[in-house]
Amino acid sequence: MVVSLEMVVPGLVGYWLDERLGTVVLFMLVGFAVGGIAGVMHLLHMLRSENRRR
Repeated sequence: MVVSLEMVVPGLVGYWLDERLGTVVLFMLVGFAVGGIAGVMHLLHMLRSENRRR
């Protein structure tokens, strides 16, 4: 659940900023890109810590 929120919330914040500033989709795309990178990094971190336990 946390990883999915990490991926979606920055995009929604970007959408909100786009609406407030009158830009087209600039901040939304940046938000989803940052969120996607953060989500993948978190998943990799979780996998690495799980492999260390074994």
